[in-house]
Parts: sequence; C-alpha cells; structure tokens
Amino acid sequence: MTSATKMHAKLGQAMSNGPRAPEAAEIPNAVPHRRSLPAQIDMIEVEERLRSVDEAAVDHIAESMQARGQIYPIQIATIEPGRFRLLTGAHRIAAAQTLGWTHIEAFLVDDLEEEEVSLLEIDENLCRAELAPLDRCRFLARRKAIYERLHPETKHGAHLKLPPWQHGENSQSPPPDRAPSFVENTAGSTPWSPRTIARSTRIGEQISPDLQAALVDTPLASRTRDLERIADMEPEDQQQLLHRLRDADKPPKSLSALQKDPAATSPPPPTNVDRLKKVWINCSELERTEFREWLDLQGGE
Repeated sequence: MTSATKMHAKLGQAMSNGPRAPEAAEIPNAVPHRRSLPAQIDMIEVEERLRSVDEAAVDHIAESMQARGQIYPIQIATIEPGRFRLLTGAHRIAAAQTLGWTHIEAFLVDDLEEEEVSLLEIDENLCRAELAPLDRCRFLARRKAIYERLHPETKHGAHLKLPPWQHGENSQSPPPDRAPSFVENTAGSTPWSPRTIARSTRIGEQISPDLQAALVDTPLASRTRDLERIADMEPEDQQQLLHRLRDADKPPKSLSALQKDPAATSPPPPTNVDRLKKVWINCSELERTEFREWLDLQGGE
C-alpha cells in the first residue's frame, strides 16, 4: 500500500468516526418537528401575551431589522390551513408591521402541548436582558407551576415515598430518564444561576397576584430586596400595601416610602435648644461643670 493510499484510508476512517454532518446530527434539546417558512403576517393571530409589547423595544427592533434583516425567527402554530397562532415573537411581529413587511420568517411548531407552548414563551422572556426583577419573578413562578404539572415527580417532597428505583445498591442514583428538578432545568434554559432562580421564584409565589400586578409599573418592580421583604409579609399586610399603593398620588420609590402613613405629619426640624440638649446628654460631668462655669461668666457680664 502506497503512502498516498494509506493517507486516504486514514482520512476516510477519521471522517467515518468523526461527527456527523449538521443536517444528520441529532440535537436532543431542539424543538421537535420544527420547520422554517415565510409566514404572512396578517394570517398570524397575536393573542394576549404574558408580557405586554413595549413600544420602545419595538422601535429598537425595527431599526435593527431594517438594517440587518430578521435574525431570529418567530414561532407559530397552525390554527387551520393558512391561519396561525403566535407562540413567541410579539415584538418582532410589531416591528415587522412598523416596517410595512407583509411576511416574516417563522418556525412552525405544531406538536407541542399547551403548557409546553407556555414554557416556550416564558423562557424567551426570561432571556431578555431588559427584564425587570419583578417580571422575572412572575415568569419563574409560572414556569415552576407548569413544569411541576408536566413532571410531578420533581415536586419538593415527591421523593418521600420511595419509588422502586431507590431500593438496592444504587439507591442514591435516580433513573436516567427522570426529569431534572425545576431549578436545574431552568438554569439550563435561562441565563440565571440556581440561587437567583430559587430566590426569584419564591418572590413570585409569595406575593399576591393583585399586588404583583399593581407593582409592575412602579420603581419597586426593580428593587429585589424590597420584593423579598414584601414576600416575607403576611397576606393581610400585603393587602394593606395594595390599598396604599392604589391610594398613592404617585408610585412610591421604595417599600419604606409605601409603608409610611400618609396621614402622619412630619416632625418639626430640631431647634438649637434641641441640639444643646442632645450635646448635654452626651457630655461628661467634667464637661458639664466647665459649661456651667462658662454660663456663670456669661451671666456676670
């Protein structure tokens, strides 16, 4: 066998043992049976979204799409032949309409359950850099509820009744097909750390829905520490906050400002006598004696 023949043989072996071509490769996490197509915009129905469309974001996206074209396809599902329902991409649809486009690139996804579709929309929103902390908390709480309905075995405490796989010498290892926990799954689908996911989900679960809705357009929606404090409150205390928020003339900048009694009057500013009293209390006996002597001299003069 010549050196050239050996080289070709090794090259052929390397190619056969190497990775498959992209079109033949299996992508475990890809949405199954998804195909791209140019969708007619006026045939796509946009229902109420988890997150309302922001006009400033639409303008920014429209500017980018006009300069560079559409980079990320939207996702749609078939209602009937020729009519579709939007799954993800409300801002891109609005931007395309702003530009006067008649068609937009879309991934057609027709074999997902309704709750799986909700997870798609939630995950896309969670990956947005401009997402406010309160929105993140609300999305994560909803994602957890949906995920644990789809995978009830991952709920906290579900392992207390030992399933068959926990017996035997490999009792510490779950079966390979068991779904990961909500936090593990979400950390793999979003840019958030497990700690952030756990903290944010707790806020979304513990703050009442009515109070969350009232907080969305206030500065408090971006104050994570204040949101944690609200999540620690009893339901009746949260209800009181809701009443104060609805009665406020303008959105409060912090939780302490919201908790302040609007009927309470501010104390008058301290006078010089008030300041002298404070200094006197903090003086030593020697300093007080010295001050008395000074006062006597003042009286003599």
